[in-house]
Amino acid sequence: MADVSIPLWLIASFIALWLGFRLSHLMHEGAADSRAPNTARALVTVYCLSVTAILTEVGLTDSLPRTVQLSCLLIAAVTALMQLLQIWTEKPIPGKDCQGRDTME
Repeated sequence: MADVSIPLWLIASFIALWLGFRLSHLMHEGAADSRAPNTARALVTVYCLSVTAILTEVGLTDSLPRTVQLSCLLIAAVTALMQLLQIWTEKPIPGKDCQGRDTME
């Protein structure tokens, strides 16, 4: 039974990661014109971190080879960082640099 459950958990985790990226992208797009309230950002953050925790738990399973464990942990850490940056940073305004100065084209 364990031989079947680990791949299914991995597939479910990757689908959940995809959904987390979609949600974090929507938060990033809405942050440019202040349409993303902090409550929504907090809920998406909780979702993304829970998916990361699930992927981390799957990655720490002893039945997996060490390289697969390390890959799952690395994917969990990198995707969590990417998603949190998308959720909590503001989208740059066209024609402005990161400090709000006008750019020359």
